[in-house]
Amino acid sequence: MVHEVLRYRKYKEKFKLHELLPLSWIRIHGIRPVYRDIALPFSRTRWISYADIPYDYTLQILYEDLSRSYPDGYVLRGCTPSTGTFFFERSCMTLRTGAEAVLELNRSHLERKTVLGSLARGARQGEVTEILMNEANQHHFEQFRRETKHAHKPQLRHLFRENPSRACRCFVFRSCSGQWLAAITLSARGLTEVHTELMLRHRSAPGDIMESLVAGIFEILKSEGFLEWSLGEVPFMMLMQNPEEPLTPIEQLMVSLVSNWKHVYDFEGLYRFKNKFAPLWRPVMLCTNRNLSPFMLAQLAVSMGFTDILTHESFGMFRQSLISV
Repeated sequence: MVHEVLRYRKYKEKFKLHELLPLSWIRIHGIRPVYRDIALPFSRTRWISYADIPYDYTLQILYEDLSRSYPDGYVLRGCTPSTGTFFFERSCMTLRTGAEAVLELNRSHLERKTVLGSLARGARQGEVTEILMNEANQHHFEQFRRETKHAHKPQLRHLFRENPSRACRCFVFRSCSGQWLAAITLSARGLTEVHTELMLRHRSAPGDIMESLVAGIFEILKSEGFLEWSLGEVPFMMLMQNPEEPLTPIEQLMVSLVSNWKHVYDFEGLYRFKNKFAPLWRPVMLCTNRNLSPFMLAQLAVSMGFTDILTHESFGMFRQSLISV
């Protein structure tokens, strides 16, 4: 592992790889990038949900390849501010969509009293271990997903690497009897940076399990020489907390809509959980080389499955109101 980290740092010095890829995009030892994209037909463009990018691809090379590969236009989400600035300077449009919680592995993030209390209680429940994603464990993982709290509800789509594979590592909190109580999958944005894909908790798991799993993974990654672990994005939240820069008209529209959709997606609860670990909150950007309009955002919401969740939760509230009458 140390040899790989040193080799990556030489890559960064040689090719000036100072910018992180979008969320769920990974670096690979390959020759050509592999893009996973979804058509946004009414905008006549494509949303690149995630991709595998060779280590020697700078942002400039990536930009040139995207321009050739997607002559009708492309949309990227999950970009860091500096990556967003790079594309903005090349006539792309950008939009803040939220913030990611970043844990710097050479610093302390587990010292808050709420976290320490959770770790003390969680330590009595079992242990954290990494699971090799062979065929048997992939089957086990899918069974575990069906036993999580929100498994019966519509899920967000294409925002994460949803199926564990060779591109992801999987860590579980396993009870003393061997039952999986929680699981987190990670992808590598670089040889020193990792990103959280899925965070899953068994519907019958006791409290404090997820905090214990995060703490266990933190120590493992730190011992392996990683420098940064992103717990992933909390959408919308940072736009609703007096951002340093004024909101654009489209961001204002997004905030006004989201303020009425809190029953659909508990981004406030997600923020509270991730904020327990005193992370660095880094803005998350959406970038496109086509016209960024509310209509495009609506198409993205459909492709992401957000409208399915909105319909499901709204219908549930309506049905509950009828029952209570």
